[in-house]
Amino acid sequence: MNQTIRLEEYAKRESRLKAFLSKYGMAVLFLGVFLACFITFFVVPLFYGIHISLTNFKYDHPGREVWNNFRYYKMLFDPKFKPLIYESFWRSFWHTIIFAILMVPMAILIPLILAIFINQKPPGYKVFRCLVYMPSIVPLTAAGSIFTLLFNAKVQHGLLAELFPNTIGKIDFPVQFWPEFHIFGASVNVSWMWVVIYLMCFWGGWGGNFLILSAGLQNVPKALYEAAGMDGCNTFKKAIKVTVPNIKPQIVLCLFTTIIGYMGLYGQNYVLAHPLVTKYAAQPGGVATSTLIYFIQSIIAGDGNAAADLKANYYGLAAAASVVFALIVGTISGIQMYLTRDRKTGNTISRSFEKWNAISR
Repeated sequence: MNQTIRLEEYAKRESRLKAFLSKYGMAVLFLGVFLACFITFFVVPLFYGIHISLTNFKYDHPGREVWNNFRYYKMLFDPKFKPLIYESFWRSFWHTIIFAILMVPMAILIPLILAIFINQKPPGYKVFRCLVYMPSIVPLTAAGSIFTLLFNAKVQHGLLAELFPNTIGKIDFPVQFWPEFHIFGASVNVSWMWVVIYLMCFWGGWGGNFLILSAGLQNVPKALYEAAGMDGCNTFKKAIKVTVPNIKPQIVLCLFTTIIGYMGLYGQNYVLAHPLVTKYAAQPGGVATSTLIYFIQSIIAGDGNAAADLKANYYGLAAAASVVFALIVGTISGIQMYLTRDRKTGNTISRSFEKWNAISR
């Protein structure tokens, strides 16, 4: 009798398993590959990085970690603990924030204007569409070489310096600095090379957003434009009242990816101004063109004598800065997603209609 009951239970388990696999087998197969990679290359490094930031980890003596009483975090947040590291980290932070504030609106607005213009399908719009997207496929190193040759100083025969000797020719972009100012105790001293970095990011970064916004414009019903035209809306009002609300999901997506992309700015600075940073940096992160990612990378790569010393002794500092960077980006992205969420109106519209109906009687 007991054997019969066990056989029935086994048969039920087998049938449930077969039913589950027949229904969700392919989904489990594809998700399993993704989850394995996600856990291996993201979740495990994430928690191991947090572990490194909280211990006296040394890359040449792994496995001997002990609790460090938040030492690396004190370096980043306590100006009296390690003044040079504190100042360098927060200088890099403000470089990143200011650049993102200046860059993100232009990286959304200009592609949106171009997408709306091309959506009108003027003569030659297909060629123009290709030209707008083409800078996005140029490799970063190639683009960096182009902008370096354009903005080299006159003594190095930079093209723009040769063409405009009385204006651009008088600026040595890597060496000349803007006046220094302070934000919350951290000095911000940047060079004119940030102008070149901005132009390079702007030139090479609008293609992706342009493509997404152009695809969104294809789904806007033409009847809405016709109705708006009958109500007397001009082209500008149609763009504000019809186009933008109907492509809000695409705008939110572009805003989300652009904020994350420029908060992680590194490659452009490295290609255009890496010699400048290593020449003038007395501590990790440099002075003129450092960003948060550059601060972290300077410790890992050992740029400069001070950074090389940090690499040998304070490898966990890079992990701590990475954790802080992740929290900053996550907070900014969370605020952006909250502000751009779809709000439920509840019964507001119905109450407004009832009020209007009572007045019109």
